[in-house]
Amino acid sequence: AAPLQALTSRELEIVEQLAAGGSNREIAKRLFISEATVKSHLVHIFDKLDVDSRTRVVAVARDRGLVS
Repeated sequence: AAPLQALTSRELEIVEQLAAGGSNREIAKRLFISEATVKSHLVHIFDKLDVDSRTRVVAVARDRGLVS
């Protein structure tokens, strides 16, 4: 599957929060999950999008129309 299709709805929420400039702590509070869970999702997102930084996650997500 294409990386875009491979992202879960929760991973997309994390990407949206990243694009809004949220830290792991802020994302965790907003989504009512632990910081460890945010980090776990980020590991999967990095792998699925084949990137190695939060900045690249947002750039790729914007390129693919996931976030504005």
